[in-house]
Amino acid sequence: MSAVHKPYSQYMSSCQLFLMKKEGKKTMVLLQKRKGGWGDGLWEAGASGHIDHGESPVDAIIHEAKEELCIKISKKDVVFFSVINKHASKKDIFYNFSFYCEKWTGVPKIGEEDKISDIKWFDIKKLPKNIICDRKIALGNFLNKKYYDEYYIKNN
Repeated sequence: MSAVHKPYSQYMSSCQLFLMKKEGKKTMVLLQKRKGGWGDGLWEAGASGHIDHGESPVDAIIHEAKEELCIKISKKDVVFFSVINKHASKKDIFYNFSFYCEKWTGVPKIGEEDKISDIKWFDIKKLPKNIICDRKIALGNFLNKKYYDEYYIKNN
């Protein structure tokens, strides 16, 4: 009897980078405010994006950091902390990989003015109310050392 092969998953993957730094006892996280299009007016990870075919999540986050924040990060300084299986609809399912980094070269600044209206440091325990839901979940996972989560958008 021959084995039945199921097709590979066609789910989409994205990655988020949260730059972090210490200020006294506080952990500060850099967020960007989205402008136009998807997520308009909402706070988002410092850098984020889809993972291109054939690209690793870490490679994706390195190029997103350069494009969106005008900084250079090294592979050895990128630390994985969570993956979220996000069900945006019955057809759109994402795997969102979250990373943090405490070392980078350059000063973070807006690199894509058509997509980002602001960047700002926040206390990780006092995030803005208008943050993208699964990004807030990811940062909660960071604080709770939870490596996997699932998120279902209502009405899907």
